[in-house]
Amino acid sequence: MLARLKMELKVDKADFGFYQSSNMQGVLMEQLDGLYAEKLHESGLKPYSQYVAGYDKKTWVVNTLTREAYQEIILPLMDKAFREFDIEKKEIHVNIEKKELETISQKELLDEFYADEFDRYLNLEFLTPTAFKSAGKYVIIPDVRLIYKSLMNKYGAASDDMDMYDEETLEQLVNNSTIVQYRLKSTFFPLEGVKVPAFKGELCIKTTGASTMAKYARLLARFGEYSGIGIKTAIGMGALQMKVREKRHE
Repeated sequence: MLARLKMELKVDKADFGFYQSSNMQGVLMEQLDGLYAEKLHESGLKPYSQYVAGYDKKTWVVNTLTREAYQEIILPLMDKAFREFDIEKKEIHVNIEKKELETISQKELLDEFYADEFDRYLNLEFLTPTAFKSAGKYVIIPDVRLIYKSLMNKYGAASDDMDMYDEETLEQLVNNSTIVQYRLKSTFFPLEGVKVPAFKGELCIKTTGASTMAKYARLLARFGEYSGIGIKTAIGMGALQMKVREKRHE
């Protein structure tokens, strides 16, 4: 089960954006049962992602990837008593003006995969600073291998039924995918006094070969809208959105 909770915020200071996402993780943890919060702290790949989006109107988005995470994270945030909070070290007071919940089952996600209609072009937007780690170093120039590998690992970690990471399948995806258009810029994500190098923007991936590969790539990207992509998605990095394609890229 995948879930997304969007919370529209009214903030008493203008200095509030994705760079507050790491502080928002602290707010999130304060709402959770202590034992579950400790479990999350000890886990590797997290069963949730969260980020702050928007310009004039701020939105805090919290996604969960499992039923347990939905019950332990989303439900406490949905509580009517949770209507405001403070980020004390920044002296910021926040009111939650609206909450909107969306859910989709794993079956519905797989039904999209098996649908007859499919598109060989993936238009992806990286909403918050995004980066990958490879050989112990930050990578801020996306390539299809890093994109697919990250999504496969996150999908597999969230699924009790299947291990989505398979080297042969990854190779097929990479060999049948090409970045045909991009509009990216380098940026940073502030984290405890350190600026993590990253990128933001949009890119388009074209898939060739069997229709199964194109559908599988789309399934991973669709899942990525909930899991995020790359590193530190639990503290606001790597928010991903699939965009509707307006025209084909040749």
